[in-house]
Amino acid sequence: MILEKLISIECVKIWDTDVDKWAAIDELAGLIASGCEGSDRDTLVDDTLEREYKGSTGIGKGIAIPHARTTGVSSLVGALGISRQGIDFESEDGQPCHLVFLILAPPEESTTYLKALSAVAFIGKDEAIMSRLKSASSPGEVILVLGEVESGNH
Repeated sequence: MILEKLISIECVKIWDTDVDKWAAIDELAGLIASGCEGSDRDTLVDDTLEREYKGSTGIGKGIAIPHARTTGVSSLVGALGISRQGIDFESEDGQPCHLVFLILAPPEESTTYLKALSAVAFIGKDEAIMSRLKSASSPGEVILVLGEVESGNH
């Protein structure tokens, strides 16, 4: 249930046009900042980019998980971007990323943060889930798929 609770419908973006990883991170951080009281978009973007510069968060199989521990949030939050064309996240497998999960947590958070990262990695192991998320036509459909994944009804 972690991803279903972590990502709200307001924090889902579907890109039908070309976008690069920097713009994707910026836009997803903006969605989180607009939904979290007290969140500063610039802090969220800066902390996420600082982590991204240390090494790509493209994990392969079409998934990227830009993430950071940041003072810019008071609890674990997330956003999901879906790119129809794919985004070059410099993944080890060289494949473009179609699912970009931005996960942010306060510096003291660790257990739930790691569980969220693990839940995203699990999605990459199921081609049917990946296909449904990549072809979702609306943020509402994305949320339904995430709910089904976590309840085991996919």
